Order: sequence, then C-alpha cells, then structure tokens
Amino acid sequence: MIDSMKVFCMVVAKNGFRAAASELDMSPAMVSRHVAKLEFELKTSLLKRNTRSLTLTDAGRSFYQRCGQIVSLYDQCLHQVSHDNKSISGHLKVGIPHSISQLHVIPALESFYREYPEITLDIIAGNHSLELFSHGYDLALHCGPLPDSALYYTLIGYWRKQTVASPSYLQQHGTPQVPDDLNAHQCLLHFDNRARSWRYVVDQQPLDVPVFGRTRINSSLDLCQLAQAGQGIAYLPDFTVKPMLARGELVSLLEAFMPPPLPMYVVHINPQPSKREQLFIDFLKTCSLAKAQP
Repeated sequence: MIDSMKVFCMVVAKNGFRAAASELDMSPAMVSRHVAKLEFELKTSLLKRNTRSLTLTDAGRSFYQRCGQIVSLYDQCLHQVSHDNKSISGHLKVGIPHSISQLHVIPALESFYREYPEITLDIIAGNHSLELFSHGYDLALHCGPLPDSALYYTLIGYWRKQTVASPSYLQQHGTPQVPDDLNAHQCLLHFDNRARSWRYVVDQQPLDVPVFGRTRINSSLDLCQLAQAGQGIAYLPDFTVKPMLARGELVSLLEAFMPPPLPMYVVHINPQPSKREQLFIDFLKTCSLAKAQP
C-alpha cells in the first residue's frame, strides 16, 4: 500500500497523472491503477478528474495530509535501517559443512555483503561444532543431535537423509525396493561411517542395514559426484542432493523407509548471539538449508 500512497502523493504534487508518471518513470495507466487501488481499499473517491483539471475531494484532502506524513516517516525508517546495517562491523569466524558451504552459502554470500559491507568473514569448511572454544570459532553449523548439551545453540530447521542413485545406475543394476536389497548393490560409503551401515525404519522400528562398497570418501560432495556418474548408491543429506534431484541427475530411493528428520543448529560461544552473529544466523536461514518443520 505504501507504493500506492507514494504515487498518490506525486499525482497531487504534480497536479496530474502524466506529470506524476514522468516523475516516477512509470506509465500513466500504472499511476491510475495505484490511485484506483487506494480508492478501492479506502472505499471512497480521493480525486475529481476531468479533461483539464484534477482536484482533491474532501476525503482526498484529509488523506493527502496524513499520507505525506506516513510516506515521509516510511522513507526515514528505510534510511535508518540502511544506515544501521552499514554501521554494523566486525569479524566472524564460521564453521560450515563442505556441501552446505559450496552449494548454498557461497552462492548467496554476495547478498550478505551487500547488506552488511562492514562485516568480514572467515568461513572454514568442515564440521567444527566441537572446536568452538579451542579454535576460536564464533559460530558453527551443526547437522544432527548436539553431542554436548553445554553448547549454546539456535535451531534453524530440519533436514533428512536420502538414498540416491543415478538413472543410468538404476537402469543397469535395478532399483532396490526394500533396504535389504542394498546387499546386492554397490554402495558409496562415507569414510566417517565407521559402522558401515545406513539407518532405515522398517515396521516402525529403526534398523541399521549393513552396506558394502569399494569406495569410501570423507566428502559428501565427492560421494554425490560418484553417484551422479553411475558408480553406485549413496546415502546423503537432502541439502547435498537437492539440486541434483531437481535436475533429474539423481533419483530418490527407499523413501518409505527413510528415518525421521534431524535438527540443524547454529552453535555459538555466547548464550545470546551478538548483533553481527545474529545477522549471519538469519542469513543462513535464508539459504534454504533446512525446512522450518520436521
């Protein structure tokens, strides 16, 4: 509505739709639609129009006086917020898992710097939630249950595991219908998965299914790339495989057996994040890393 109010004020100030349109760099028809929208919402006429002149109705005159004050206050608020953003400065050291950093954070980082040009960042890719106090991190993104209840944290959403393979792999080797079918497939294992098993839910009970494969890698991105290349089946976070699933490069498998969603936290040193820490936490929420609800 504020845009329509600005247009209305310009029409009155310039005493005409065409003059206002020229000043606002929009068509006279668009100017007319803004004014009509205001009149519809207010359920009253604001202007009397004829071919030669334009005058305010009594309601229009009263509205114009208040409208100018509101538009001026709105512009002042925008200016103040912009000034506050630019005045926030300082440095943050942030730990972010590799796949989230590469696929979601780095592509959106320019927008953060555009909003907060005086904040500088050290982004360290990897899992760092347990290194906050010993390695000088301000924030760390952690995916899954927190191992240490003494840590301060902010919940930013939920994510889940997905079992995926390429269409070419499935065409050649077939599609597993139940978790036990994975025994007959080449599975791509994460090096940190010491148990060499993947968790599913069978008959409403969690079940760790042993999996086998010739390749183990300590990178979800590399495992995803191998799966795309048709080298086997992978078990990866949804935020890692989401772009590839959308493009049809990977197919989601065994969806009826996947375990419940897991939390995603930003872990921080202080009980209450500082202003710049909170701004970066809010930025992470805009990166579509996790769903708001499980």
